[in-house]
Amino acid sequence: MGLFEGGNLCSRVDKMSLNCERRSKRRPKRTMEITSRNFKERLPEIEAAIDSASFLAIDGEFTGLNAYRGISPFDTPSERYDKLQESARQFLLVQFGLCTFHYDPATDSFSNQAFNIYVWPRPCSRNAPDPRFLCQTSSIDFLTNQNFDFNKLFKQGVSYLRPSELEKLKNTMTGRQENRRLSQTPGTDQNRAIPIPEDQEPFLAKIHKQIEEFVKSDDQQLELEKCNGFQRRLVYQTAKEKYKDLSLTSITKTGGDRVICVIKADEEQQQNMVWLKDQAELSDLEEAFGFSRVIQKMTESGKLVVGHNMILDIAHTLNQFCGPLPETYQDFKVMTTAVFPQLLDTKLMANTIPFKQEIFNSSLEELHKAVCLPPYNLPPVPPKYSGSGYKADSSNFHEAGFDAYITGLCFIAMSNRLGLLCGAGDKTKAGRVLPDSQLVHPFLNKLYLMRIADIPYMNLAGEDLKPDRGHVFHITFPAEWKTADLVHLFSSFGYVFVSWLDDTSAFVSLKEKEMAPQVIEVLKSSSSYRIQSYKDHVAAKNMVLPTPLQYSGITPTLEKMPFMSSNGGAELKKRPLSPEQAAIKRHKSVSDDPEVVKIERKKTFEEPEWE
Repeated sequence: MGLFEGGNLCSRVDKMSLNCERRSKRRPKRTMEITSRNFKERLPEIEAAIDSASFLAIDGEFTGLNAYRGISPFDTPSERYDKLQESARQFLLVQFGLCTFHYDPATDSFSNQAFNIYVWPRPCSRNAPDPRFLCQTSSIDFLTNQNFDFNKLFKQGVSYLRPSELEKLKNTMTGRQENRRLSQTPGTDQNRAIPIPEDQEPFLAKIHKQIEEFVKSDDQQLELEKCNGFQRRLVYQTAKEKYKDLSLTSITKTGGDRVICVIKADEEQQQNMVWLKDQAELSDLEEAFGFSRVIQKMTESGKLVVGHNMILDIAHTLNQFCGPLPETYQDFKVMTTAVFPQLLDTKLMANTIPFKQEIFNSSLEELHKAVCLPPYNLPPVPPKYSGSGYKADSSNFHEAGFDAYITGLCFIAMSNRLGLLCGAGDKTKAGRVLPDSQLVHPFLNKLYLMRIADIPYMNLAGEDLKPDRGHVFHITFPAEWKTADLVHLFSSFGYVFVSWLDDTSAFVSLKEKEMAPQVIEVLKSSSSYRIQSYKDHVAAKNMVLPTPLQYSGITPTLEKMPFMSSNGGAELKKRPLSPEQAAIKRHKSVSDDPEVVKIERKKTFEEPEWE
């Protein structure tokens, strides 16, 4: 179709309108799913929902969770961030769930709007980022079992760019457009003619013959055969000198091939076409920014953002849609609060007094079950508009939009429970506590930290907790040692908890903290192991590594075996105690095996008090 063929253009528009009308009749009732096919159309609706919301809830699905280093119960927030940063940089967030909750004072009720958005880093040009990422088998298998649509992700995922990437691409494109204009201006360096090699003359003669036939015809547009970049330069140079009323433009066809499109146009039309092309290129870039606009809107709104165990969601969101995660933990805090001024983690809320005394399993699905029963009172939270949100009887766990919806419900139920317990809520309204209430302020900007008993959260708005770890010891040992060997080594000091760091090192903590001062003196370091207090280990982290241990091949467990006794095993003897060890009462030890630990009903450690 020619660019200026009005009749054909109108006919095509009519057909497109008819097809759109047919598609709208076939459109499914559910409208929460967002892909590249409807993102541009739905973006104003998403932005309006954010603007009118009382609070926002988010959730994400990922191609993997942890890279190579496992988490430790004795990580500091800074160490946990280092591991988190490593994972967020290597895996992708591929589905973003956003649920907006809207409070109506007139009816004293909440409603929801949910958006389940597939996101995919589609390269918008040859200069755009083309990221590589990892997949974790267990995560992909999990998503597959939840019927995650990978075809939809790869074919229809909404593109995105970081703001800095968009700005860089804009600058590159603006420079290229300026060079393109200069190349069409006589007397400029960009328009300087290049010599035509003899071997290219037959090719140019063939092209010029095609163009001359095109000029004589009634056709408005001609597509030349595929050629390389140098040949295209020669075509531009020779054709523009000879044919003043033709416009030549490179276009990229499906499959990536670049060809020259020739259009009949006078000088004014050519200038207008150049301007339209420049605007179209910039518009395509803006469109490629894609989902990042949603995050920008969330930042501009300043609304409370609620998540469940949301530290991974936040790290991936920042790294993919805002900018590379900072190297340091303190810079991460600054970046997070700049993008999301108000965050609340329902996992932390559920694991804090008074909720932890009533909620015994804080996984999202189990938490939702708990807040649906007394003493909690979860009010109805229907969709704001028909088909725009989830209903109470929905059950789509591990779909990002649905998990965000459930997270918001849990926050509403726990906030209302807090209002009743504190006597601050209206009992006739089930203790209604709104997101801006002072009662929820202690939970703001604190991200739950998994498996750290004495530092339950990462404090984005202030100093982190610094618990006393005087009862914790760092020990290095030969790779042949097992948990039982460490338990036996520390058996004189009662119950212990072993947290492995790698094959040759671990943290060992005592339940009976008062015995900690005797450990270093009694055990000391030997040729087969080296022991340090937690404080000394932290201080020595950045110092020169110690010399390797000399290993005899005998583990603490082997020392107890009959074949190690001097009489060939005829009589089983206990390992001799040093005078210092003999003076210490011995207790039965436990390992870090979960099944063994379950036998001991009492908590292994005292949990810290925090506001």
